[in-house]
Amino acid sequence: METFISRVNEQKKELGRPLVGLALGSGAARGFAHIGVLDVFFKEGIPIDCITGTSIGSLIGAMVLSGWTPNFLGRFARAIDKHHIVSSLDFVIPPKTGLIDGNRIKVMLERVLKIKNIEDLPKPYAAVSADVVTGERVVHDSGSLLDGVRSSISVPGVFVPVKNKAMSKTLVDGGIVDPVPLDLLEEAGVEVRIGISIFRKPESSHEPKDIIDILLNSIDIMGSRIFESRNIGNAIVLEPLLGHSFGSMDFDKAEALIELGKKSTIERLPEIKERLKMEGVL
Repeated sequence: METFISRVNEQKKELGRPLVGLALGSGAARGFAHIGVLDVFFKEGIPIDCITGTSIGSLIGAMVLSGWTPNFLGRFARAIDKHHIVSSLDFVIPPKTGLIDGNRIKVMLERVLKIKNIEDLPKPYAAVSADVVTGERVVHDSGSLLDGVRSSISVPGVFVPVKNKAMSKTLVDGGIVDPVPLDLLEEAGVEVRIGISIFRKPESSHEPKDIIDILLNSIDIMGSRIFESRNIGNAIVLEPLLGHSFGSMDFDKAEALIELGKKSTIERLPEIKERLKMEGVL
């Protein structure tokens, strides 16, 4: 966390104004909605001075700061189909600490994350994972970008946990402790904090189909309860998927998810711009 705070302070001195930070939440495939939000921000000239992310949010944030434009991210997301998903999963037989080993996911991350170390990203960034032994929040703000993202997306029970020897920790998806990491932005003194929550609210019409669906649904329930209990202060929270029911594995519904992200952000633009003017950002 010290590196993130230090970089945020440097950013303030360099820009000479209050900062705008984005906290991208967890939600697996629903994270494609983040792309729609980012697309509107880029087109409207809304500054994004630093990013924190949990799970899919950590990946989208890392890709953007690595040089991926929202437009290119959208094209990438729309090209994903169920065949791509299945081919990227290396199931563990018999499963012990997780159903999926994650080595193929790691290879994919190596291809899309061209910047090696977090501190080499052009703007402050932090990914959140959790120590599955102690329940401690773990902040990845320096060192290997790939390892930070890989730890943050490791849904417990689905992926084999990441053994981080340097930290002496066993790491899983940060969604179990900090699903929308606005708190990191607040701790770093970021003045304008915008969180993107993409939880699916529990509903009787959705019956989990298999063990992965059950595990992901459980994470959703836990994450939404954690976030609802948090004091977010004067942060702006966008909920682009509120009132819609998308599953955590709906990777083939990128178009709809991206469009909902855009729609939600456009609706809140007057409020966001007014806040930025009031803070002296615009």
